[in-house]
Amino acid sequence: MNDDKLIIEDVHGKRAALKAVLFDQVEWTYTVNGDYTLTFTAYDDGSEAYSMLTNQSLVYDHGEIFVIKQVSDAPSQGSSAIQVTCSQIYTELSRSKSVDSNTDWGDAVHKASDNVPNQTPENDNSESSDDSTSLTPIGPDQIMKYYIGDANNVNGNNWLNFTWEVKGQFNPQPVALDNVSLKSGISKITATWTDAVIFPVAKHITIYSHDEFYKDRGHRLDYLNNVSDIQIDIDSNSIINEARCVGATYTQQDTSTTDTGLPNGAITGGKGAQAVINDAKKYLGIPYVYGGAGGSRGGNPWSGMDCSSFVSQVYQDFGIRVPAQTVAMEPSFHQVSTPQTGDVGFYGPHGGTHHICLMLDANTMIYEPQPGEVCKIEPVSYYPPSWFARNDQMAAIVSQGASGGADGTDATTTTETDTTQYYFQPFIVKDQESIDRWGLFFDPDDITNDSIQDKNQMKDYGMKQLRPNPDMSITCTMMNNERPIPGDIVHFEIKQRNYKSKLPIVSFTWYSHRRSSNNTTIILNSVEKSILDYEQSFNNAANRPTQIINQGWTKQTWTRQEVRTFGENIEKPSTNQDTNDKQ
Repeated sequence: MNDDKLIIEDVHGKRAALKAVLFDQVEWTYTVNGDYTLTFTAYDDGSEAYSMLTNQSLVYDHGEIFVIKQVSDAPSQGSSAIQVTCSQIYTELSRSKSVDSNTDWGDAVHKASDNVPNQTPENDNSESSDDSTSLTPIGPDQIMKYYIGDANNVNGNNWLNFTWEVKGQFNPQPVALDNVSLKSGISKITATWTDAVIFPVAKHITIYSHDEFYKDRGHRLDYLNNVSDIQIDIDSNSIINEARCVGATYTQQDTSTTDTGLPNGAITGGKGAQAVINDAKKYLGIPYVYGGAGGSRGGNPWSGMDCSSFVSQVYQDFGIRVPAQTVAMEPSFHQVSTPQTGDVGFYGPHGGTHHICLMLDANTMIYEPQPGEVCKIEPVSYYPPSWFARNDQMAAIVSQGASGGADGTDATTTTETDTTQYYFQPFIVKDQESIDRWGLFFDPDDITNDSIQDKNQMKDYGMKQLRPNPDMSITCTMMNNERPIPGDIVHFEIKQRNYKSKLPIVSFTWYSHRRSSNNTTIILNSVEKSILDYEQSFNNAANRPTQIINQGWTKQTWTRQEVRTFGENIEKPSTNQDTNDKQ
């Protein structure tokens, strides 16, 4: 074949044609918003092109550009050979970072961005009650311009000379543009508009809306006509129909002056006392979860804590690390007779404690009680601890800056604390139709977006993150080696099961220099209608009474599973045959 060659370009820009390749194994694999790779085996013919097969060299094939990422030995028929794995050049965007123009990187090449299109300039004198940045909704085009540069690279200074375009309509959304790798920056598009598609061809990137990428071009796939083999996989593990949504937060600084009620700043009157109290109180209402998150256990404390992880979390908020298990905590404290702010109350004997609370003052405690309850405040007399204990690091924080009048007047403390506030309280989103159909599948991980400050926007975002139906994929082995079109919506049919549906191509394996029996493999992805269609055809097939009668067989009725597995293509016996057998 005339096109049986790969063009290799080394890191210095020198090119050569590589012909010593097992061309029947030159394989492309592509997945929507996923991997896009080229693999092949080359053997040592002593050519210049073979010597250029090193990491970061470019490979040109059928108008596409790949970058060599892995080279490994692959001895073949006694000759020296190597297996080469490449990624589409778009992945190189992960090697560069968007930075502000004030950064001096020397000779390193990174994309300098002078202006963030949706962040308030530093000299903005508008009043604000917090230190958050107001984000103006933007579209994918502004994200691409920030991270890559002009769409057509008119100034010739885009990273690696990439060009780009946006096809389709996108509702503007608040997106924080920060100094991350260019690929991570562009990935904010699919994180924000979850049905968007980023599709690179050589050095041109197209951002598609769902309707622009997935198109019905009139192509058909028929089992046993142009498809030789199929595999259908349905996986309910992917279902998520209920989740907790957490939006943006901001830091608020509170300044308060508190009368300690004690002369000369004695005990509990420390400058840090109110800070500890405020911090502990912010967890009021968090549900008790045995073995839950928080403190030294890590995780999201807002998802639920138990008694020890709550105390560990408050201490951690002040840079003090203590375990999140009562007996293990004991060595971090020493027993005291009179408790103060920040001390703890243990329940049970030394070495055998089973519960713990945090003291707000000598007479008041805050704690996670038990399953079914939430973090709350009670007088110590409500549930007296077995013994009280103090951590010296916490005591030092509590006692900082106590002040009192020399004449014995009551002391006061002035406290400045930074607290994390939500623009709106976290809430639950769910797809009731999915729950009614498949049961409840709750996502243990919160759906988060630190750019969204509006609850309705967050609800819309959260609903798009849910996956209300099982994943259904159909892997088709073609009878030919045509190059697939990503996003092509094909008319798919299995006549033997009376199944028809329109499904998009979301992944493929293509042999770009086919000389052998290797054929294209295509993966079609499910949509809700395709699952309903399949269920209907499956049920229809299962409910058909089927009898198999043939010469030399004993008449038998097959089970439904046997019919589904073996019986679809067996010709039904005629009435005469059946009559003769009965005679």
